[in-house]
Amino acid sequence: MPPKRNTRQRAAIEMAFDKVHRPLSPSEVSDLARKSVPNLGMATVYRALNEMVEEGSLRPVDLPGQSPRYEKSGLHHHHHFHCTVCDRVYDMDGCFLKSDIQLPEGFKVEDHDITLTGRCPDCK
Repeated sequence: MPPKRNTRQRAAIEMAFDKVHRPLSPSEVSDLARKSVPNLGMATVYRALNEMVEEGSLRPVDLPGQSPRYEKSGLHHHHHFHCTVCDRVYDMDGCFLKSDIQLPEGFKVEDHDITLTGRCPDCK
């Protein structure tokens, strides 16, 4: 893998994740990063997001039927809330999977992801 490129564009994209502590869509990243680098192109945003995922500093957050959002890697286990009005995704602390869940015989849970949907406080 080529070495990480330290550019103003890359720094602005990284700062977007430092400012907003929730999963971001590429367009949200672009909007936030353009405050520092007004001429930032979407191709640069997508390239940087892909590089950051490959490097392990970001991870994709997949929602059914939607393009991925991205969040910093290394966060504690958590789930997400997707606002159906503003389309933002928020982190939720804790885990909703109960340890006494009854799986069919022979099944073993290795990972899970739960996304709640509804309206955030700004949209209710």
